[in-house]
Amino acid sequence: MPALLSRRGAEERRHPGALRGDGWHVFDVNDNLLDDKDLLPTLASDLKSPVLAAYITDSDYGWLVGVSQAGQWQTGSDPVNAFEFERDHLIMKGMVKARASEQARQTIASFGVPPRRAAQSAVEWAAAAGYTVPARPIRQILATRRPPGLAALLRLPAKRYVFCEEMFFDLLDQLGIPRHQAS
Repeated sequence: MPALLSRRGAEERRHPGALRGDGWHVFDVNDNLLDDKDLLPTLASDLKSPVLAAYITDSDYGWLVGVSQAGQWQTGSDPVNAFEFERDHLIMKGMVKARASEQARQTIASFGVPPRRAAQSAVEWAAAAGYTVPARPIRQILATRRPPGLAALLRLPAKRYVFCEEMFFDLLDQLGIPRHQAS
């Protein structure tokens, strides 16, 4: 395990979606690594490999950052849900709704570029990792939203909710990072 992650209490994920081949590993860290602007570039440099990190909030939405020789890119998932989650969290902490809405908008804007631009950057990230992949499936994953309103209630329970962790592992698949093959 990389020392930078070990010092942060990282643990390697061991469920089927997280197990990857070609030397790739998926780690869980209890804090938000993305707030430290130097950590991911340092990690990529130390590993001599591209790095992809996600900060996932309560399975509802995520903030993704990819770092490689091609540069750095970042985006968020499900901006509508992210806005509502952030706004409501701030209101529960006692902030006035108008101020909470403005701060939530600023937070979401800081996540980076929209899915279309992020998908192209992700394709370049994958190329730096040695994989050739199309942008469209990546864009579709990044643009996925939790099903809204009453229509979601008509779906089977397992289809009513899109967990951001599942989207992250789908993204790894679309970036070309192979799943671990049991021997």
